[in-house]
Amino acid sequence: MALLCLTLFSPAAHAFQAQHGPLTVTYVDPRDRQHLGAVFKAWDAAARDLKALGLSPPAKVRIEAAGNAADFQALTGEPVNIAASTQGAVIRTQRLSALAARGLLPTTIRHEAFHTAQPAGIPRWLAEGLARTFSGEGKADPRTPTGLEGVADARLDAKLLERDPAQLNAAYREATVRAAKRVRTRGWKGALKW
Repeated sequence: MALLCLTLFSPAAHAFQAQHGPLTVTYVDPRDRQHLGAVFKAWDAAARDLKALGLSPPAKVRIEAAGNAADFQALTGEPVNIAASTQGAVIRTQRLSALAARGLLPTTIRHEAFHTAQPAGIPRWLAEGLARTFSGEGKADPRTPTGLEGVADARLDAKLLERDPAQLNAAYREATVRAAKRVRTRGWKGALKW
């Protein structure tokens, strides 16, 4: 059962906190509370699926939902078109209600859950491609060329740091194509080895 309490999130804003097993979710916008069940369901399924792949999320994970897109950008340094960013066992997201309204909440939680458990040292392109494959995001990608098919893996890593949304989208799609191919040819456990 999730425990809900009021805590201080930042000096300027009050935040709410919910606990669900090893997962703590902190959020500022009270509308996000209605999406906690979806977060917990997606997290539980992701943790179970990660364990089946031989991966384990950290013993304690924290999701911090920003109050708005500008706060997310200030906290993470990521552009506002990015849904979330993970550093170790801390996942920072856009508002949960904003992600839910765009139909991105479950896949975002699964994607970031993968990042908390991914093997250390795998290249960015492989980490992002596997996270998108694991989360199911890649299923919605158009089956058209990305324009990056001939780009070396190291250059694709650099492309994933682009700030232009169109360039970044193409890089994510290409990383997903390459990672999904590794999963098909090597299986998940083989794809995770670098």
